[in-house]
Amino acid sequence: MLESHVDKRAGRSFGPPPGKSLIYFMDDLNMPYLDKYNTQSPICLIRQIIDYGLVYNRAQLEEKIFLVDIMFSACMNPKQGSFEVDLRLTRHLTLFALSTPEKEILNTIYH
Repeated sequence: MLESHVDKRAGRSFGPPPGKSLIYFMDDLNMPYLDKYNTQSPICLIRQIIDYGLVYNRAQLEEKIFLVDIMFSACMNPKQGSFEVDLRLTRHLTLFALSTPEKEILNTIYH
């Protein structure tokens, strides 16, 4: 999925067209449950991509694909999921906590 939205740049670098940034949006970041090792495999993969800025070619594991000019955005559902996200991932994110707006506030926004 990550590789399908980027173009080849110089060498082994991939990214959006020059002069643009690509933002990946992850919905329900807290949905993967903790496994028996207290990890969340999909979240660990995202953290690895953010930390190192690369993914490995699955056909040839010694070949690295460097991702440039990409950002990640995510949201969480407070009522479902594991209610825990790996702290090594959240250190890369700016966190905002918002409560559900009341009916009067929604009427003001949409009118």
